[in-house]
Formats: sequence, structure tokens, C-alpha cells
Amino acid sequence: MENPEASPGSHLGLDVDVAEGLVVLHVSGEIDVVTAPAFERKLAELASLSGTSVLVVDLLDVQFLSSAGLAVLMRTADDLEGRSRFLIAADGPATARPMTLVGMADALEIFPTVEAALSTV
Repeated sequence: MENPEASPGSHLGLDVDVAEGLVVLHVSGEIDVVTAPAFERKLAELASLSGTSVLVVDLLDVQFLSSAGLAVLMRTADDLEGRSRFLIAADGPATARPMTLVGMADALEIFPTVEAALSTV
């Protein structure tokens, strides 16, 4: 389901799959200073769903991840600590590389595919 929350003119898609206790947010497009607030609102909404034990963020279709997007990921990880597992699927220069360069790979659970992330649940 496409998310109408993304602001007009932005290039952000937010699609959600929900199964028992497991939520996967598929993100596409760009996470920048314009789109990061919609991304953060969606993550907060999903994190607050009752019974969510695992939240997976699929960044495989993201072409650009700015420092604003990186900050959203870290805030979400901090918010979920002790309540739910927070897994990230990211691979390549647009997503995994920036997270690695700023040291987030040490603080977050990052996987090359959604399947790899789900295999740890």
C-alpha cells in the first residue's frame, strides 16, 4: 500500500507488511531533509503498534540516505531499545556505506537482505 504521507514532490515510498509481531517497512526513493520527517512519523507509528516485537526497515530501494535519515534510524533504535528488535536491510553505496562510515554498523543490526534479517528472528 502506497503511503500518501510522503510530501508532494518528494521521492519517498513507504509500504508496510505486518504479520504476527513482525512489521516490515519497505522504503523507496530518497531519505533527505525533506522526506525524513515523514519517514520518522511512519517509523514511530509502526513502533507504537501493540504486539510489535520486531521492526524491519528495508532500505534496499533507497537511492539516497542523508544524515537526516541516519539520525532518524538512530533515534528509532534508541526508542525501541528494550522493547522491540530493530533490524535494517541495507546494501550498497547509497545506504550501507554511509551507515558503515559513520559507525552505525557497530550500533545497529544491518543485513544485506530482508530475508537475512528475518532469518535471525
